[in-house]
Amino acid sequence: MAKAQAKLRTTAALLALAIGAAATAPAAAKVEVIYSTYVAQGSSSNLQYEAYLDELSRRTQGEIKVKDKMFMAALMKAGEHLTGIGKGLADVGYFCTGYTPALLPLTSMAELPFITEKGDAVSAALAELYDSYAPLRKEYQKQNVEVLAFDAPSATILGVNKAVTSPAQLKGLKVRAYGDLGKIVGKTAGMIPVPMATTDIYTGMQTGAIDGYIGVPLWMPGPENWLQHTKTLIAPGIGTYYTCGLAMNLDVFKRLPQSAKDEIAKMRREFPAKSIDFVLKGDAATVKKAQELKVGFYRFTAAEVEAWKKASDYDALKADWIKSRQARTDANVAEFLKVYEETLAKHLPRSTYEQKFP
Repeated sequence: MAKAQAKLRTTAALLALAIGAAATAPAAAKVEVIYSTYVAQGSSSNLQYEAYLDELSRRTQGEIKVKDKMFMAALMKAGEHLTGIGKGLADVGYFCTGYTPALLPLTSMAELPFITEKGDAVSAALAELYDSYAPLRKEYQKQNVEVLAFDAPSATILGVNKAVTSPAQLKGLKVRAYGDLGKIVGKTAGMIPVPMATTDIYTGMQTGAIDGYIGVPLWMPGPENWLQHTKTLIAPGIGTYYTCGLAMNLDVFKRLPQSAKDEIAKMRREFPAKSIDFVLKGDAATVKKAQELKVGFYRFTAAEVEAWKKASDYDALKADWIKSRQARTDANVAEFLKVYEETLAKHLPRSTYEQKFP
């Protein structure tokens, strides 16, 4: 009996010691991150993600906090962001698929031209598939990153340093256009594509190295100061043609408590509707500034859009996209494109985006 009582007293003492230690133990360490982007601080793509990170910090009760911010490629060049985040050069950062299409073959299929101009539907579809279509998430995990959000792209615009009132006047112009988009504008309009990052467009326009730019959203020329060298902004009806987002180093993500990971998953689904508000405001700001600078506007007619699509040999273009991307992944690209288009169709009726020209 005495032995049993002694054992009970010992157990009680150990339990009291454990409770006391738990009560005095320091709180779990907060995760402080460095954020990097290659765009201007005032651009829509940055403003929306600074707002995202502020909201993430609030919704995780400060578990995630930004300790430093880098803008205008101060830390990494545009094409280095995805891999740089994976390597830990930044903890969180902005990436665009067009700079590293070989690393994101499935995601890049959402950039197929002439699909849609409704960017909020595009990002909503990608956010849904990131959670439900395992091969899509896997291609980011291969780069050691976790996607926090996909932003809503606005329809691609073309800006040139001459007055334009018809597609025929674009022939021979040198335009910044990377990857497949360069092939498209060369084939459809006789323009000369010049590969370069967006950070080099201003200098390129200023020096005459290029006559214009394509593969960018309407909100971008304003804060990037390209409008002072632009004579006409054109809506060619190609589609969104870019997929960008916010990524976190996967090792950093794994250190987060489950409650923070769950909050990130919720915010990823919510973000497209919030992103499009920034896009609309950014579009309007660029249009206003362009009008002040007497920049002209031209929107392709439906017939002109169809003529470009036909000139691109669209069926062959689509088949080539599938073939080229299939060589870069074990996933079934044709199957993904079908699933993506079905998912996109589901989100299109809920789209609130419209690219507005004067």
